Amino acid sequence: MVALGLCLAATMVPAAREQSPPPQRATSHAPPQDGADAWLALAAKAESQMRLDAAMDRLYTLLRERPGHDDAVAARIRLARLLAVSGSLPQAIAQCQLLRDDTPDDHPLHRQALDLATVLVRRLRAAQSPGAAYCPVIEPLASRGMQALDEPRALVSGLDGRLLLLDQGAGAVYLIGQESAAAVASPAEPTAVAMLPGGGVAIVGKTGLVVGQGTGPAARPIPLSGTWGGTARPVRKVRSMAALSDGSLLVVDRDYQGVLRCDPSTGGCAPWGPVGRFRVVRVGPTDWVFLLDDRGQTVRVLDPAQRTITTVGPIVGGTKVEDVEDLAVDLANGVYLLDTSQKRILAAHIRVAPDGRFGASIGGVLTVPQEGDRAIRNPSAVGVSPDGAVIVAGKSSARLVRFR
Repeated sequence: MVALGLCLAATMVPAAREQSPPPQRATSHAPPQDGADAWLALAAKAESQMRLDAAMDRLYTLLRERPGHDDAVAARIRLARLLAVSGSLPQAIAQCQLLRDDTPDDHPLHRQALDLATVLVRRLRAAQSPGAAYCPVIEPLASRGMQALDEPRALVSGLDGRLLLLDQGAGAVYLIGQESAAAVASPAEPTAVAMLPGGGVAIVGKTGLVVGQGTGPAARPIPLSGTWGGTARPVRKVRSMAALSDGSLLVVDRDYQGVLRCDPSTGGCAPWGPVGRFRVVRVGPTDWVFLLDDRGQTVRVLDPAQRTITTVGPIVGGTKVEDVEDLAVDLANGVYLLDTSQKRILAAHIRVAPDGRFGASIGGVLTVPQEGDRAIRNPSAVGVSPDGAVIVAGKSSARLVRFR
């Protein structure tokens, strides 16, 4: 899929270095004395304030004035994401191509650039050909070593492409690689899982939280607890969990009306974000937080400062969201909504309008097969790989299905 993405990118963006707008020096700030570090800090500050044009301006300036600096590599992947959310997909793909060309194969951002380019090329193709299939290939996913599924509830991906699957009905957790799957030692009655930034896994169950690398025996569970309303309380009914870039965990618990932020090293939790009943929490690549409401009809998107960026649903671009059971987020903050009542996945793209307001549109609809050797009759969990392939798991199913 990566090779296809780069081939398409090469035809859609034939002159990558000519597609990027010429960098403009920021007019409200003199050049920082500290060079690349300061430009990156200014870009991060502008982005946190949702001044995306200013953030991109700082990043272009960094790339022009410090092209060989280590921070220029991080700036380019950041710039690609900002261009994508601004609707400038060809320029975003160009930045991914430049990052690919400027980094060795073993650089940690080299692979990420390839994957992000593939995601964006698919998005560009959907915009240019609305009638074309968003993911034309549907295939069973090899999962040797995994038992037939009972009730999968979560399917999350790491940057290395591995999938972490929670089969809550069977009380099992699997780490799925390219060719096979392996059971992961977990606490009793696991209810939620998350992939950690460094490649580790977090699993929470009846006896607490376990953090590890997904191999070997499970560590001793750490009980989760927090204080709200002036009272210390245990956190024992976690239904969803996701990791922020600093390794802390956002948790949705049935006994708390909102979201908790938990320290995986101590188990201490504190209220975070808005009050409400939520079904699923997911975190995007830039620490945007996606909260699915308990009715399964609306996703609230928050920035790292807990401010609402936009909402997705209950109607997106004329398409009604019926009953979303799970969601996934790709490398460009695209949202994939598993609508179980309609047996379909809605691919929603978030972008900012010229007036600075964020909104969502439907980029594609994936119909979950109901017949044949690829059938998932009761879909219950959705995940997305780094290169944008969409994976679905279902109740009482012997397989996973991948759209790519």
